[in-house]
Amino acid sequence: MANLMNFCRVTTTFSANGEFDEDAFRQYLQRFIDTSTGVYLGSGGIGEGHTLTWEELRRVYRVGVDACRGKVPVYANVLEQLTARDVIKYAQLAVESGVEAVNFYAAEGRHEFKPTDIELTTWLDAVLSAIRHPTALAAQPVVGYPVKAEIIADACRRHRHVVAVNLTGVPDSYFLQLREMIDHDVRYYVQVTGSLNMLVLGAAGILGGEINIIPATYRRYIDLFALGRFDELGQVYADIKRYLAYTSRWNPAPTRWIKMAMKVLKLPGGEGGIREPYLIPSAGELEQFTEGLLRLRIPEIEEQARAAGLRIPV
Repeated sequence: MANLMNFCRVTTTFSANGEFDEDAFRQYLQRFIDTSTGVYLGSGGIGEGHTLTWEELRRVYRVGVDACRGKVPVYANVLEQLTARDVIKYAQLAVESGVEAVNFYAAEGRHEFKPTDIELTTWLDAVLSAIRHPTALAAQPVVGYPVKAEIIADACRRHRHVVAVNLTGVPDSYFLQLREMIDHDVRYYVQVTGSLNMLVLGAAGILGGEINIIPATYRRYIDLFALGRFDELGQVYADIKRYLAYTSRWNPAPTRWIKMAMKVLKLPGGEGGIREPYLIPSAGELEQFTEGLLRLRIPEIEEQARAAGLRIPV
């Protein structure tokens, strides 16, 4: 229980002129160091990785490694691609930049591509044979199709440098299947919704992009679980679920509301905003978002709001 660790797919900070802001990124990452939260850098979604140039992505990795290594785990969330060749190229950049581990999604389901089992197994073999570095595999339908537990388990068995499996968008029965099929120690990270069951079953912590805004709340959640203080844990879980329910109206791409929250709470990089094709909503919508966020009465959000000079509603 003492080794539970959360991981956040961290956003990338930009300056007012739209360039990658290294100073803001260091300040932003300190929030995760302070809460013992591992980071995934350069994610294609929340990290806006697909909008970064090759050199910007290199800088994101190198600044993140310099800021976090030796303090919290610092991993790369390798951009999903259709071909193994392209994924290997991006993974090599991350490894050369010093990240401790790389996360791979399955082959991207572009133009309705849905790989057969043998196609996906061959794809994973090519990637994992080329990148002999500590690796996490993401078992989630973000690529456009479900990935069978048998395929993930087979990849883990044959490539022992796979050290973790990230499970979001799948039921706890999927987790149980993997545990039964994988014959060596692999850490499992799960989404917060329904996480209590999977933490009891042996999950190693929580993974999610929504941790960007309230990392201390998520840290408290797993600390209370480890301590067995379930009455207090229930209240924290309720806070998180209300937070997720409120922000869900800006999904399915959480990048928008995360950047909105960064802006109104004046977090490092918040003024730099978001990159196309995303756009920050209008001033009126931003005001409504702020009012609703503060009405959640989540202690960590209120603390950040006070620091930003916002008035907390009575």
